[in-house]
Amino acid sequence: MVVLVISLIAAVALCLAWYAVSVRHKHRKAREVLRWIQSALAGRGQVIGISWTGASRFRVPLRLTCGVFQRAWVLVELQSQQTPVQWLLRKLRGRREVLTFQADLDFPPTFSLHVHNFRWIARSSRRTPTNRPGWKFEYLQPLIISTRADRQKEIACAMTSLTKGDSSEFEDVSFQRSSPHFSATLPLESLAPGSPARTYMLDAMRELAGSASASLF
Repeated sequence: MVVLVISLIAAVALCLAWYAVSVRHKHRKAREVLRWIQSALAGRGQVIGISWTGASRFRVPLRLTCGVFQRAWVLVELQSQQTPVQWLLRKLRGRREVLTFQADLDFPPTFSLHVHNFRWIARSSRRTPTNRPGWKFEYLQPLIISTRADRQKEIACAMTSLTKGDSSEFEDVSFQRSSPHFSATLPLESLAPGSPARTYMLDAMRELAGSASASLF
């Protein structure tokens, strides 16, 4: 009985210690992400706050000076690791930390569109090295699978922008008539120092959003 009580106390102490460390790590990572976002804006806007919407999610309102976007903000989802079980499940599922940019547009889209960027890797594993002798790779053009039988002019403009190389980092892109008009999700690591995507990500989103407005004229 004494051994059981001691074990329970040790387990509770371990969980409390894990929680305290995870909270400290979460807030340190949040401050780091704010610096990434501010750096990625490259003088064309600024971070004006942070509000937590969940245990591992927070919202960052932005003040942009580059036009096109109105009432812009970023939603960040960090690794959920308040308990060892949550951390283990997240690792097993392979879920990555993501960032979602959302904003209203100067001219709301006349259509609703949701695009999911799905990639096939033509090798047995992502971890398999690509520099093995005798291997040859061929890069193909993007393949679009649509649920619509017809293609509106507005949607065609948006899809043309999406197939460009600068948009390859986006996991999901949405246009809708109601607020927020534009939404784009990408891996959080895309804004990390050293990532080539961080230098053009805002411009890529502006081009995507502009494709919806351009179709009106």
